[in-house]
Parts: sequence; structure tokens; C-alpha cells
Amino acid sequence: MRTALPELPDSVRQRKVLIVEDSPFQRELLCALLAELGLDQVEQAVDGNAALEVLRACGEELPLLLVDLEMPVMNGIQLLQCMSEEQIRAEVMIVSSHDEALIVTVEGMLAAAGMPLLGSLRKPIAGQDLHRLLSRSGGKLFPAGKGALSTCMPSELELAAAIESGCIRPYYQPKVQLSNGQVTGYEVLARWVRPDETLIFPGDFIPLATESGQLGALTFSLVDQVLDDLSRLADDTISMALNVDISLLANRHFADDLIHRVSAAGRQPSQMVLEVTESALMHDPLVTLGSVGRLRLAGFGLSIDDYGTGFSTLRQLSRLPFTELKIDRAFISEAHRNQRARAILYSAIEMGHKLGLPCVTEGVEHKDDLMLLEKLGCHSGQGYLFARPMPGEQLDVWHLQHKNRASLMDWVVE
Repeated sequence: MRTALPELPDSVRQRKVLIVEDSPFQRELLCALLAELGLDQVEQAVDGNAALEVLRACGEELPLLLVDLEMPVMNGIQLLQCMSEEQIRAEVMIVSSHDEALIVTVEGMLAAAGMPLLGSLRKPIAGQDLHRLLSRSGGKLFPAGKGALSTCMPSELELAAAIESGCIRPYYQPKVQLSNGQVTGYEVLARWVRPDETLIFPGDFIPLATESGQLGALTFSLVDQVLDDLSRLADDTISMALNVDISLLANRHFADDLIHRVSAAGRQPSQMVLEVTESALMHDPLVTLGSVGRLRLAGFGLSIDDYGTGFSTLRQLSRLPFTELKIDRAFISEAHRNQRARAILYSAIEMGHKLGLPCVTEGVEHKDDLMLLEKLGCHSGQGYLFARPMPGEQLDVWHLQHKNRASLMDWVVE
């Protein structure tokens, strides 16, 4: 007996879908599967050229796109390249019977172009796999928050005023220990909340802060707010993980200022974890390594962020005293269908075990993700399955309600 799949949200079932596939049988199969899941606004195109004509005529209301790779006239790869060049940013699902290596290459191409990829489906297509990818629609493009996404790029003066007024605020996403379901800490994510409650996300202001020399002021503004929120939790077992650009560690005063602020707030340095992106380069190793050494000596945690996505992994691991490995979300999202991603995920967790470092995996969205990570021996996870990022004013209540979970299964049945 086939298990009934959960009903997709109205926002997904009301979406238009464009199937780009040269096989009439495969198009008919996809239409039937979509209809079973409640999506009945479906158009079809037999190749990339026909699909481009449909997409160009859609305006701003773009459909979900199911794209086969191998087609005559214009294949799926050519279509996706044209869409990138023409800034047609429809959400994409790749549908193919080709080997994993080719599919991974195409996924990498989309990631490099900043195209919104929901995932890939292997032929023959299963309804539960299609349901899983459809359930991601919208979630990665518009992160959770009470405001809408702002499309107006900020200026340096606006950024300075936002930092001064505290409009750039910490949002928190919990980290859950997989052996017992306990909340062990939170990752801090920066959100710029404008007076009209529109949100500006880090990709639109962190580069500006770096270029304008305001990154230090922004970081310490977040640190102060995080310390206030941490004090209100009144839970000494909880840590806060904050992204720190490695360039700040090349400032001789950064470590001293951070140590002083944590001490003045009455918090323990062990409650602060500094996340450093794996691929970041040290422009001044003498000062950077000295800063890191003093922070670790004081008791701060140090996490290597987005582990597995850069090229300097082993060098960074050998030079910096990390206390945690943060595995990039791409590997768990692909691990169920991609043997290579699963092997990399396993090897990353094994590397953590051998180095005595707990591994935290980002992007845990489904029960299957949780079960796989537990089986592989991953220490902790974070993602939408547990909670979406929340503002500080919601943190106290959420933490009180969830901190005493008795087992990992409590999260699955919630």
C-alpha cells in the first residue's frame, strides 16, 4: 500500500509549471505526477527553443521548470545557459537519466550562475522524489522573515546609519545534537530590517560593508546584540555561532575587543563560536594566526564553515585550531540521490571523527536527511526541519519550548 504524501502548500500547488522534454511519454508521466500532487497549470515544450519562447512571454510570473538535458535542436544545458544570460531566474528541476557526474556538473554550472536550483530527478521519476523537490519551492529564494525581500540596493551611508541604529539584527537558527535531540546552540544570521519591514539579506550588504571598511563595526554591532539575547536565555549550555570574516582577524585589536565585550557582558568565551569560511585566504598569517591563537586560549570556539566547498581544506585544518566542522548544505541535499555527494558527506564526517571535531551539517530539511546523518554519525544538524531563522524577540519563547527535547524523534513528529 502506497503511503500518502503530505499535501503541498497552496503557494506551491498554485504555481505554473513548464515541462521541457522531447519525449511525449515522459511529458505525459510528469503531467500525471504533477496532477496527483495538486499542480494542474502545466505547459509543455519539446526543446529549449520552444521553452525560451514561453519563458520570454511570462514576464515576472515565471513557472517552475522541469528540464530534460538531452533534447534535439537546443538541449537542456544550452537552455539553462541562455536563461542565465537573459536573467530568466525560474526555479529549476533537472530531469535526466544521465550519469551522476554529468548531472553534478550541470548543478555546479547553475550554482556558479546563481540560478535557483531545486534539485535533480532521475528517470524513471518517483512521485515522492518530485514531491520532495516541489516542497523546496520558494524556501531558498526568500528566506523566512516577517518582511518581504528588498530589491533596492543600499548605499554606504545607509549601511552606516543602519549599523548605528541597530537595524541590522541577528536572526537565530538552532543547532540540534543528533544523539539526543537537544538544542546545543544557534547560528547567528544577519538581517537588515528596514523601517517598512522589508528585509535585506547578507549577500546584498556584506560585500558593501567589506568594501567600505564597515565590516568590523557591523560585526561588533551583531556581537553586542547576540550577547544581550544570550543573557536573556539564562542557559550556560548554549553557544552562539557567528560568521567572522578572516580579514578581521588580521586586525591586531579585533581579538582584544571581542574578549573584552564578552567578559563585560558576563558571558563565557566558550559560549561564542567564530565561524570562518573554509576558502578564505589569510593575507597576514602572522597576525591572523596570533589572533586565532589568543581567542582559542581565551576559550572561544572556532568552526570551519562550508566545509567541503573550497580548495584549501587540509591547509586550513592544519594551521587553525578548529573545534568544529560545518558541512555545507549542498552535500546533505544531494546525498540521497548522488553517490558522490554521499561519499563526500561520509568522508567529511569521518575526517571530523579522526580529528576529534564534532561535525554540524547545514540544510537539514527532511526526516530522511536526519536519518542519514544519524546513521553516518554526524554530531549535530541545523535546518528548516528544526526551525527557520528567527528574530531575537522570538528566541526566548522558542528556546524555552524546545530546549528539553527527550529524543531526536521529537523533531520528526512535531
